[in-house]
Amino acid sequence: MYAQFNDIVKAACARKPKRTIAIAAAADNKMIHVAQAVTDLDLCDVILVGDEDRIRELAAKDGFPIEKAEIVDEKDVEKVGIRAVELVSLGRADVFVKGKMNTSDFLRAVLNKEVGLRTGRQLNVLTCYDVPGEKKLFFITDGGMTVAPSLEDKVEILKNAVPVLHNMGIKEPKIAILTANEKVDPKIPATADAAALCKMAERGELPRGIYEGPIAFDVAMRPDAAAEKGLNSRVSGDVDLFLVPNIETGNCMGKAIGYFGKGQTAGIVIGAAAPVVMSSRAASIEGKVTSIAWAILACGE
Repeated sequence: MYAQFNDIVKAACARKPKRTIAIAAAADNKMIHVAQAVTDLDLCDVILVGDEDRIRELAAKDGFPIEKAEIVDEKDVEKVGIRAVELVSLGRADVFVKGKMNTSDFLRAVLNKEVGLRTGRQLNVLTCYDVPGEKKLFFITDGGMTVAPSLEDKVEILKNAVPVLHNMGIKEPKIAILTANEKVDPKIPATADAAALCKMAERGELPRGIYEGPIAFDVAMRPDAAAEKGLNSRVSGDVDLFLVPNIETGNCMGKAIGYFGKGQTAGIVIGAAAPVVMSSRAASIEGKVTSIAWAILACGE
């Protein structure tokens, strides 16, 4: 069981073979700190893609022995994402990491037709939360990519997300398909979708796990709430993955967890040919390192 972010980092450090990350637009003070942190942990090998002169200047200033990383010199900001993602598509790196560049430019590199990481599947955001007082980490999808997922979209989201948990060693994740209540209501399409997804899971059409839905958040979190409603839940109080009905729910849940629950966040983009780390510029060093460690676990053995 992963109780806190440090457990993810420890597991990734022990995972063999050792993986390599390619950081696009790495000529940035925070990304140099990230590179130093992951190399100090012996978490992975690092390729820094960007303006080599500036990278060396920042490394010297911060006391990072630059010989611990490989540098790919690319001074053209419009090409830096392509140069970095190509390293992943060619097999020289295993994880694609966003440095100091616009998210839209980074995603264009991921989806580049020649050297990107297209698979034909949709891309989704899978987020991990470390919340004080909770017994284990939990995951939410998709609060960042798919705006109003159809039933077919939700199937694909689950097929992208659940295998990541399998690769982490969570063999039979408990999955809550969130809705406003526990009854199928034709006026609330998400409830019908949840019921349909559970039927698919029973038929073996979804990745291995314990699926439950429709289920409201209070029931998913509190066994006493399930008992009060007379529900016999297999996931209540022990959920690994929350599938949200739309982007607003996932976005608001994530921010509320941070603001009110003082939770820490790590995230990866799934559905590409390799794990993608697209942390915001405001993310902490710890959050970025955890996201990289998680992406390494997502690679599998």
